[in-house]
Amino acid sequence: MEKFVNTMYDAITQGMEKEFPERVAFRYYTEETDMVTTVLFKELAQDVRRTVTYLQSTIPDVKGKKVCLLSKNSYEYVVNTFGAIMAGCVLVPMNQRKSWAEMSHELELVEPAVILTDGEDYGNKAQLEAAYGSLLHPMDDFRRYEPAAELHPIGHDDLMVLMFTSGTTGLSKGVMMSERNLFSAGQVLWAISAQLADKIDLTKPLPGHYMVLPMFHLGAFIDLFSTTVMGWPLNLGSDIRDFYRDIQKMPSQIMSVVPMIMNALHKDVMRGHRDRLGDLWVPIGSSAMFDGAMLAELAQRGMMITQVYGMTETCGDGIINYEQDEKHIRAVGKPDDHAEYKLDETGEICIRGGCVMLGYYKDPEATAEVLDADGWFHTGDLARVDEEGFYYITGRKKNIIILDNGENVSPEELENLLSKCEAVKECIVREKGKKICAVIYCGEADQQTVRDFITETNRTLPLYKRMSAVEFSTEPLPRTGTGKLLRK
Repeated sequence: MEKFVNTMYDAITQGMEKEFPERVAFRYYTEETDMVTTVLFKELAQDVRRTVTYLQSTIPDVKGKKVCLLSKNSYEYVVNTFGAIMAGCVLVPMNQRKSWAEMSHELELVEPAVILTDGEDYGNKAQLEAAYGSLLHPMDDFRRYEPAAELHPIGHDDLMVLMFTSGTTGLSKGVMMSERNLFSAGQVLWAISAQLADKIDLTKPLPGHYMVLPMFHLGAFIDLFSTTVMGWPLNLGSDIRDFYRDIQKMPSQIMSVVPMIMNALHKDVMRGHRDRLGDLWVPIGSSAMFDGAMLAELAQRGMMITQVYGMTETCGDGIINYEQDEKHIRAVGKPDDHAEYKLDETGEICIRGGCVMLGYYKDPEATAEVLDADGWFHTGDLARVDEEGFYYITGRKKNIIILDNGENVSPEELENLLSKCEAVKECIVREKGKKICAVIYCGEADQQTVRDFITETNRTLPLYKRMSAVEFSTEPLPRTGTGKLLRK
């Protein structure tokens, strides 16, 4: 579209149905037929309208009622996402692989009117059916209904989406988002597309954006909103294990990635297996810090590295880095012009603008801890800014280890040093018994190599920063549903 629209209603009625109805909206692979299914924007719009009819027929007084989605990525997930919003419901994308304790906490909090599920057992199906059996509905129920003539979205500043944080240190909090929040954040991918404009041939089919991050993940959710608003095709993946198959079968030039995926891309490129990645050349990093040297090597070999700094509470909006040179690629970038940014007196990044959440659901105390009276959201990330205005993350405020002598130690700083040891597969640094403890995942045969590396590393550090305790694991370290290492 020539301009980035501000509402989902306009995206459907103006974009999908009038401006680009014949463009490809989605592709997805069906294993049973070994074929890629293609959906046009006009077909998507009709299915969204069917979902509106379905939800209005299913939920009494539908406006503002909670619709939970418990499913892997699928076309039906997309349809129900937009359909719930256009019916005036509050959409609640949920991590279907959480423990029952975590899931039941979230369901009790939101009090769903309907839970849409793909019917698969992700480890808690029996408990889910026992507790919420009458509210469980198949993801494809909308297909039985006629398209609605009218759409009934809620207000631009009302609660529209409730998304749970990953909960790296405790139970997840429900982040409340409005349409204004999400469309403010959607400017990020709009800005990235402008950077690509002189590098792609717009007379050919538009670049495909491959998405395998789960849709309960904020990065995937913003991708979904932004690509459909812009009229670009989105290629859906439902399992990271099918990544290589999918990008070969569906033309994919762009992909949002977390560090685990970026590491895999790097290994393929450095080992001369670039052909395995198909047409992919624009990995967009989000959700965590990336190794600068690795990014520089990818850029030197033809990848266009783009980094976006943001979080669920800011709907993914934030600082963008398009730089490809080795110095600046280590930064998270410069602030965009869609929100205000500052470092407070402690060095914490603060953001104010349309992208900032409405607050945490039913948790005013937690909201007050991060949103101050002047509207600044305190991210918890510590940073420095260089003379050119580039932001560099230095650590997490809440992760800081405060020693008895008053010295502060950033675990991220030590983790970056540990990652330089090839034997270290994963690591976290935390305080244990008033000592700085490194928790290492590596092969049993490599443990002495890691101990020797830590000994040598400690010699380069001040006494108060030295890692005096080491714990080993021969299994991968626990992660959240969005792939972040769990700190506990």
